Amino acid sequence: MLTEPNDMSLAARDKARRDLLALQKRIAAMHQLRNEMNHALARVSGNNLDLALTQKKNLRHLSSEYDKLSREVRCLPPMDATAVLEDEYNYILTIGNILETTRELKKKAKIEATARQGIIDGLVQFYDGLRDELAHQDAEMRQALAKCEGRDANPEA
Repeated sequence: MLTEPNDMSLAARDKARRDLLALQKRIAAMHQLRNEMNHALARVSGNNLDLALTQKKNLRHLSSEYDKLSREVRCLPPMDATAVLEDEYNYILTIGNILETTRELKKKAKIEATARQGIIDGLVQFYDGLRDELAHQDAEMRQALAKCEGRDANPEA
C-alpha cells in the first residue's frame, strides 16, 4: 500500500525521490539504446537483411537493462510499473523475433520458397516502416526546434 506523501518522513521522501530519479535515468538510457538500435536497423533493406544481426549484442544489453528496470519499478504504483515494463518488453520481444527470423533465413532453414519470400517481404516491410517512423520523428523534432527558435518550420510554405 502506498502512503500519502504528507505521511512520509523526510528520509522516506528523499529515498522515493532518489528511486524515481534512478528509474528515470534507467528508462532514458534504455530509450537511448533503443534509438541507436532503431537507427542501425533502419539501414537494413531487402539486399542486406544480415545487417540486422549486428544488433544482437545491443539487444542483449537492452535485455540486461530491462532486468535491472524490473527491479527498480517497485517505486511506482503497480499499474504504472506494469505499463513501463510492458512497453520495454514488447520492444525487446519484437526486435528479438525480427533478429531470430533473420538468423533462420541466413542459416538457410528449410523454408518453402514462397514462404521464404513472404518472410523476407514482411521483414522488408518492417524496416520500411521503421525508416518512415524515424523520418516522421525527425520531421517533428525539426518543427519543434524551429518553433522554439521562433521561426517557421516550413519555410517553403
